[in-house]
Amino acid sequence: MIFGIDVGGTTIKIGIVEQNKIIDKFEIPTKKESFIQDTCLFIKDYMTKNNIESIEGIGFGLPGNVIQNYIYNLPNIGVQNIDLEKEVAKYFPHTLILAQNDANVAALGEMLYHNEYDSACMITLGTGVGGGIVLNGKVLEGAHGAAGEIGHMILAEDYNFQCSCGLRGCLETVASATGVVRLAKYHFKEYQTALPKEFTAKDVFDYAKKEDPLSLFVVDKVGYYIAKCISILAVTVDVEVFYIGGGVSKAGDILIDAIRKYYLSMAHYAVKKVRIEAATLLNDAGMLGSAGLISMRNSHE
Repeated sequence: MIFGIDVGGTTIKIGIVEQNKIIDKFEIPTKKESFIQDTCLFIKDYMTKNNIESIEGIGFGLPGNVIQNYIYNLPNIGVQNIDLEKEVAKYFPHTLILAQNDANVAALGEMLYHNEYDSACMITLGTGVGGGIVLNGKVLEGAHGAAGEIGHMILAEDYNFQCSCGLRGCLETVASATGVVRLAKYHFKEYQTALPKEFTAKDVFDYAKKEDPLSLFVVDKVGYYIAKCISILAVTVDVEVFYIGGGVSKAGDILIDAIRKYYLSMAHYAVKKVRIEAATLLNDAGMLGSAGLISMRNSHE
């Protein structure tokens, strides 16, 4: 039995995992001052109530910069410089503890769930744009814990919108939920549209399915920029599949089809057959992937 922990800014998702399957799951509130303690106490309580004496390990997916189980910065939670392994060891002194960035473990979770590939990349389209990369069964962390921060690839220089990271033209400025709305507002007067004055990214995709001219233009643009990102990643990390996840991905085939169309026009011949698929695990990917850090480590020992 493994506990897979997906730490978010609002809630902590706790999954109990056996043989790469979530057999039970829970949520508790995320509290800046005590999120590690709260998680450990929940696990201890669960083990006591279910007469569980030992576990294989605890895996964590964390929303920020984490290297070798050391938390450098979790901006959405507001904590920095914490030795996670040391803190968890206060409650579980002889238990394997492993942690990675949340997008990385989500990529691992999707890969383990589908059980078809050894190398995969997850692109998450939500409030921001994130990514996670698994190569030959191993999560790609990077020297600075920044592998997979694809939202800050400068791919939209023609718009040059300001990004929250301080740069301009980042993928995130045009492909996130905020970016979709920004693009639609930027071109609002150029196209006939049935979009209301106040609208969301979901509205844009819904209206595109009704063939609204502005919405179709925006979806096409978003598909272009994501495809451009994938075409670069494909010849850099050469994975077998790209999973498209996050809230924006709920747009479905209309977005995936646009991405695939542009990808084929940009892709190097050696990687034209790479798969581009919608992620299927949604909120469970982080829990399964976090637990997967433990199961994969144990299987290699």
